[in-house]
Amino acid sequence: MVMNPALPLAEHYSRFRDSVFLGLEEITLLGFAQPMNELDLQSLWFGGSFGSEFTSVDGQKVRILDFGIWNSSAGPDFTGCAVEIAGECLRGDIELDPDARDWERHAHGANADYTRVVLHLFLEAPEDRFYTRNSEHRQISQVRLSPAMLPDQAKPNRSLAAARLGRCHTPLSSMESGRIQSMLESAAQYRLEKKSLRLHRCVEAHGREQAIFQALAQTLGYRNNQQPFNMLTQRLPLKTLKKLSVTEREAMLFGVSGFLESVRYEDTLPETRVYLRGLWEDWWKRRDSAQRWLQPQQALRWKLAAIRPGNHPQRRLGALTAMLNQWSRISGPLMEAGRWSQEGWRAALTSLTHEYWSSHYTLLAEKSAKPLALIGESRVQEMLANVAYPLLMPERTRLWAEYLELPALLDNQKVRRAVLRLFGDSPLGADYQKKLHHHQGLLQVYEDFCLEDDSACADCPFPERLREWA
Repeated sequence: MVMNPALPLAEHYSRFRDSVFLGLEEITLLGFAQPMNELDLQSLWFGGSFGSEFTSVDGQKVRILDFGIWNSSAGPDFTGCAVEIAGECLRGDIELDPDARDWERHAHGANADYTRVVLHLFLEAPEDRFYTRNSEHRQISQVRLSPAMLPDQAKPNRSLAAARLGRCHTPLSSMESGRIQSMLESAAQYRLEKKSLRLHRCVEAHGREQAIFQALAQTLGYRNNQQPFNMLTQRLPLKTLKKLSVTEREAMLFGVSGFLESVRYEDTLPETRVYLRGLWEDWWKRRDSAQRWLQPQQALRWKLAAIRPGNHPQRRLGALTAMLNQWSRISGPLMEAGRWSQEGWRAALTSLTHEYWSSHYTLLAEKSAKPLALIGESRVQEMLANVAYPLLMPERTRLWAEYLELPALLDNQKVRRAVLRLFGDSPLGADYQKKLHHHQGLLQVYEDFCLEDDSACADCPFPERLREWA
């Protein structure tokens, strides 16, 4: 990862991290822990996570000029693409398969719908060379994707490390507070750089405004539903939604999400039936065009178990529609770093309202007695940490001082485990949970060392190397 020279703390942490791992073969960079779900793979590709420049299996330079659109009907996965291969610009479609042999397994080679495919992407391939040809017997360029192309943030998460005191507690208990603060601040900046890299890859692939739209939508998904929100905004890009009226836009979002199909009209209350009737009046006209995305194998996989009513994805989708209705106010401060105002952006988000979703948790819930905030302070904080500052920091590095002052409003299981591992019941643990950057630094240390250690802490090199932190 290329570090921003204006953010030296991230570089310092990166070098320390690398020095700890130097020569330790049993500690490797995290790859795919299990076979990738095909939809997740397609989403990572379309979001630009793999990058935009590649080398084909026969050694030619390949550059993606336009990622096209995620196809909603029969045929290749992505249509209307522009690909430069060996200096020649080709316009057509892209097909992405987990295995190169899926091309023939699914009979794409005999299907005329795949005649315009100019690039075949895959993750796995047989040892013997496999050739991709269309129904006209024209050979199609191939690119093999690799987990190594992904930023760390895009890779699958490992299971949590055991919740118990770690050996690093001993050196940390005698370490000066200034050095601990320096380490966590550096780790937080390193984490911010990783988020920035991933976000700017999406900017390169689809433009700044679409990247903002996707990133903000992901934060509405919380931990369990970030990926469905991401896929929804990839399938319904901003340039498509902006051409629709307010009601048409909302109908498409709730229709493609599958929520209109999953709720029985007779199970809803009268005020909800009025709302649903308005959505269906537009959705039924467009439903056929999105039929592929409603099939079980392509449908968005929402996780609804153990979800608090206020975090239900139906309600968060309502918040996204409200954001779109005020899009210039929401996106404007993020489009140009010089227009950024944390106070103004926070006010724009917390003041959003919706005629239905400002008083309902779900499509089956009764109307609430009091108005509900569509986006609260804790959600704004997540958007600041995961969208605003990662996007703007490379362009306006003085925002780092502003970032350091953000309070920590949310707790999570990983932070609690990190604090227990590093500090146990020491008062130091409370001292380093007050700011957002404390949480971010703790999470980075936990992921880099605790999650990479398979020895139940016994052989982890981190405790012994802590004295080298200066």
